[in-house]
Amino acid sequence: MKVKLTKKLIDSIDYTAKGTEIYMDDVLTGFALRVGKQSKRYTLHKRINGKLYRDEVEETHLITLTEAREKASIMMANIKKGMHVYDGLHENLEDPKDKTNNVPTLQEAYDYFKSTKTGLAEGTITTYDRQILHKLKDWLNISLNDITKSMISDKHKEISKYSAAQANATMRALRSVWNYCRDSFLDDDEDFLIKEQPVRILNAKKDWNKVKPRTKHVEEEYLGTYLKTLLNYVDRSSHMQAPHSNNARDIMLFFMLTGVRLNEAQSLKWSDIDLKVGKITFKDTKNGYNHEIPTSDILYAILKERWRLSTDKRWVFPSALQASDDHVKDLSASYKAIDKQIDLHIRPHDLRRTFGTVANSLSISYPVLKRLLNHRETKSSDDVTLQYVQVSQRQLRDALNSIESFYCEHLGMTQSDFIKALI
Repeated sequence: MKVKLTKKLIDSIDYTAKGTEIYMDDVLTGFALRVGKQSKRYTLHKRINGKLYRDEVEETHLITLTEAREKASIMMANIKKGMHVYDGLHENLEDPKDKTNNVPTLQEAYDYFKSTKTGLAEGTITTYDRQILHKLKDWLNISLNDITKSMISDKHKEISKYSAAQANATMRALRSVWNYCRDSFLDDDEDFLIKEQPVRILNAKKDWNKVKPRTKHVEEEYLGTYLKTLLNYVDRSSHMQAPHSNNARDIMLFFMLTGVRLNEAQSLKWSDIDLKVGKITFKDTKNGYNHEIPTSDILYAILKERWRLSTDKRWVFPSALQASDDHVKDLSASYKAIDKQIDLHIRPHDLRRTFGTVANSLSISYPVLKRLLNHRETKSSDDVTLQYVQVSQRQLRDALNSIESFYCEHLGMTQSDFIKALI
């Protein structure tokens, strides 16, 4: 846009909502006003000797319009003479457009990432906190542009000494934060302030750790023993008939009966359960969608009993800490106590694999199993076909009850026997 720049016009121009606007001066060719989201600057904007020059003259509040035109004239003359554009104008001839002060530190970038990506699940935030705030804590006050490829390689090797999987996960978390912020932190020309993420050095050097998928689960020959141990497990709070009575026993059974993930069960609210129709809705799941399943017989009995003991009617698995009104967070001590009784090391995600393994052994159809495990859609041709397969609540309930029956057979019980022993 070409206009006659005047102080009155410059003052009347609003800052932009997005990007920049250039107002070319028709008094001095090559002199312009650049308006951004937060600034107004006089600039040199002219092609000289076949090359386009876009150099800052000065911010409008630091110089008069007449002085700015004179300065721009000197800058153009310097370029034509082959001299530095600011020769004679600044003691320091370095490029004045120093953007380093606007590049966020890792802490600032991560805070921005969490504050703007409001759809992040609680479990994802917890995981990212552990990786960014703890494993990369010595980088938090470093500008992103000062984090180098060699630092990435060294840190990845350092974490790999303790856990190959966590080393990979930490670098993936950093890459995710970095890429998101790189597209968000731009200058007035919408150029990147943040350099390309250096985590790609792990790709170039093929340094990503090869981590085999975990396959641990309760094998069939141990199912009966493990279930019996859970059934008979009593924690310290049980005799008080408190709302958190036998959190560990019930939540481990919950994992076995539903196949859900740790954070989905721990953060379950009574408002997400409809005991009248027998339905559970898991919100903010890993794939971003709500996951709805019906209740099977034993599962329903567990929930009904926990509802009877519940007082605040908020959390299905409330914390046992007296000063807390939150849901349960850490049951590792109870898990270890159960491990000791059976001489097996079993954790919640192992029971998700157990659930899937049992479902497969019962020849439960793939569409039903996929729905029960709440796996996200992929772009494979098989899953395109599955989009046309609708799974009913009855099919899901029947599948869940068949899994319960399979478990009970290994105890020499019926589902009704199990419920009587449980309550």
